[in-house]
Amino acid sequence: MIALSALQPEHQVRQLARFRWGLIAFIALAMLTAWLLDYAISSWPLLLLLLGLQAASNLLLHLLPKVGQYSIRLYALYALGDILLLSCMLLLSGGVGNGLVALLLLPVAVAAVLLPGRLCYLVALIALLAYSLLLALGDPGSLHGSGHSALWLELQQEQAGQSAFEQHPHVSPSHGSFDQHLLQMWWAFALSAGLISWFISAQAGLIRQQARVLSQLQQQQLQQEQMLALATFAANTAHDLATPIQTMALIVEELQVPADQQPQLTDLQSQLLRCQQLVQQLRQDASSLRQPQLAEPVQAATEQAVQRWLASRPDIEAHCSKALAATDFSVPEPQILTAALLNILDNAADASLANQQPHLDIDWQLSHEGCTIQIRDYGEGLSEQRLQELGKLPQLSEQGLGIGQFLANASIERLGGQVERSNQQQGTLTRIFIPRGPR
Repeated sequence: MIALSALQPEHQVRQLARFRWGLIAFIALAMLTAWLLDYAISSWPLLLLLLGLQAASNLLLHLLPKVGQYSIRLYALYALGDILLLSCMLLLSGGVGNGLVALLLLPVAVAAVLLPGRLCYLVALIALLAYSLLLALGDPGSLHGSGHSALWLELQQEQAGQSAFEQHPHVSPSHGSFDQHLLQMWWAFALSAGLISWFISAQAGLIRQQARVLSQLQQQQLQQEQMLALATFAANTAHDLATPIQTMALIVEELQVPADQQPQLTDLQSQLLRCQQLVQQLRQDASSLRQPQLAEPVQAATEQAVQRWLASRPDIEAHCSKALAATDFSVPEPQILTAALLNILDNAADASLANQQPHLDIDWQLSHEGCTIQIRDYGEGLSEQRLQELGKLPQLSEQGLGIGQFLANASIERLGGQVERSNQQQGTLTRIFIPRGPR
């Protein structure tokens, strides 16, 4: 969970703000050093204004609400803003001749960490264009100062009609070396920006992918722990109920009631018999889990589950249909699929009966992608919030829509499938998809 929380937009924005405060503090320290050493600055007020703008933009980061909704655009905007502000500061303090020109690589590195591949490459290209512009402009401060720039000296001599080499033989060779040095710096900056964008972006993408996988594994582990706890409770409950149910069945057989109450006694006997069958079936399923489970065709497993369910629910009329557009395939753990289908069918039947509509629509299809099973009930439907929460966490409810659906979802996901639910004009449609395994 630590790796996942570190990639949350809120955490990354806080880290970005801390990084920019460090950058602002370093620039302020560099400005103080330049002032103490009487370094040539074109305009101190403008330089301080740019630093103030950068600090104000960083203060804004702490005030933005719901940054997760626009975090990518926010990171891109701040990276471009930092390139602009740093370029203007460098322009006022020596241009590419300033040793701090490498600071332009910092927004590139930040973009490589926080932005997707294409955007970080775009930021790197803009930083390279800013560096190129600084290189083309040279040092504007020297154009109005004492004239220490060799390039400006040569330009004045050429305007006077004299060769720079004739008047100053020592200037032209040094100027050529200086141009070569600036060109090498440009190539070094371009190579650095490209490598930083490629390498850091690739590593950041790998970390994000690993964090997503880790999050899924953590959710699956939590789900498995919840299923184990529920299975333990169910086993203990079944064990505790076996004796009371058997005792009640014996008592009911010995009861003598008036003839007008005989139908009620018959219903009570049938319900107790059903309870005994359910407990016995639970014991059989539990004992079968001790043996290795063999793969079974998904069509046969589905039909057997539906027939088993129909035999236990005579109070429901089910309309079944199937479409076989591809060959059958096997599922590795058919009992898991059976248990999930029984849970979903029971809940759908209860929903229909609660709405005085004792029927269901069951449809399964075989395609080249896998098996799709659709179960349509005719209940009152579910709210949007309940649709989103149903099957994600155990939710106890009087209608029995919580634990069973959670177990069904977990079972289908264990097979690599997924469960989707949607409201219809009347009732709810549950769609179960089980993909084909690797061939």
